[in-house]
Amino acid sequence: MNFIEVSTAKGGPTVKKLTWLALIFVAAALLASPVSPPQEVEYRGAQLEGEVFLCTSDLVTTAGFLRDPSEGKVTQVTGVFEQENVTTWRITLRDSEAEVVAFQGATQTLEAAERFAVRRGPLGVLLTMLKGTSSQTIAIDLSNSSFVYSAQNLHMLMNKTSTFVGSCRPYAS
Repeated sequence: MNFIEVSTAKGGPTVKKLTWLALIFVAAALLASPVSPPQEVEYRGAQLEGEVFLCTSDLVTTAGFLRDPSEGKVTQVTGVFEQENVTTWRITLRDSEAEVVAFQGATQTLEAAERFAVRRGPLGVLLTMLKGTSSQTIAIDLSNSSFVYSAQNLHMLMNKTSTFVGSCRPYAS
């Protein structure tokens, strides 16, 4: 099997087939081993309609670096955690903006409403917010009510990301 053909026409070699490069990437992915084995669980959710949702999650992943200023030490952290208490978001869509209010499961605190930009697509909505050196993203698949919330934080004590996965349902006030 010939993975690469080289042509020297017009002053230099050109690669006509890059199959070998694709094979290198596939081999590298197959040889990499995860820190913890991936978990797959079948998910079935109902189609989601409306403009106001209640989204919940008790599963969070986190990865990044924590800084201990008193010792000048930085520690890398990774983990998947199931929270004792569910975190809940009430999301109200309004044209190109959304209002998001979160009730944190870990701390049992109600946070102030935050404004997110809204992008609508064929399967759902993507909400984004940038604040200083932090970003938050919420993706809701309206075809099956799945929900993914991600926060990236960079400040004096950490450089890390947290991702919550769960589901949404219509919210009637």
